[in-house]
Amino acid sequence: MKNKTNKMIMHRKGDWYVEHGYQHPNDIIDHHANLQLPEQFIQIFSAYNQHNIAEDAQWDTWPDWELTLTSMDDFLTFGDPETEPPEMVAEREHWLELMQFMHDSDDLSIDGYTITVQGKYGHTFCFDMCIEYFTWVTPRSLVQHYEKTVGIGVEQLGPPWQPNVLQYFMREIVEHSLGAYWVCPEHVPEYGGKPTVQASEVDFCIEMKKGDIFPLAMLSLLHLCIEDTHIWKMGFEHDLNQIEFIKEMEEEWPSGRPHQDREYL
Repeated sequence: MKNKTNKMIMHRKGDWYVEHGYQHPNDIIDHHANLQLPEQFIQIFSAYNQHNIAEDAQWDTWPDWELTLTSMDDFLTFGDPETEPPEMVAEREHWLELMQFMHDSDDLSIDGYTITVQGKYGHTFCFDMCIEYFTWVTPRSLVQHYEKTVGIGVEQLGPPWQPNVLQYFMREIVEHSLGAYWVCPEHVPEYGGKPTVQASEVDFCIEMKKGDIFPLAMLSLLHLCIEDTHIWKMGFEHDLNQIEFIKEMEEEWPSGRPHQDREYL
């Protein structure tokens, strides 16, 4: 059980860690690395929370300046919780919670940009964590994306005046281990053991709710995959909706649906 802390600490300099018997964050963070990679990104936060890791406490310390080397909003990177809007303070807290969970969890593995989540019933789910756009995207796609849009071997942000483009992946995609036309796992209430009919893809589209901030949505997604039940229920019900939709279209347009609105006015 994590010991709870009450107040976020900001602007803590690296010398404090040395004085208290920890490593200076500069000795942990590779400032020349691609800090957009999830492991490197998490390490920025863990370097500033060494004391909390040692004491099994809630992470409460915001990195000093290194987030300027990432896509993190400058308004979040620097600030003063005493004078800022509460929603900004809350967003930092959600980032700390997400980073701590990803650092501590035995259910996650990271390879490059790709996060693989082990569900408690043995199934796996994976996606690429895209910090540039603050979303999850098609797994194993971001290396190709950056090679095509920035350059081979770069795999990180281009200059700020040359924004990247979403050409080689899709947002909010989570791949699962059951493959196409999957059978709903037996442990899922009501649908267990039943086959899908329209599930020709090997992934789900799990969208962020409108108004959600990325770290909170990402943490919810990780818990959804680990829980390994409701995600299948959502997917199976989507398949049922697709079956019903196709049935209605075939009844309404037995010769095929017109391609243009004017054709059936």
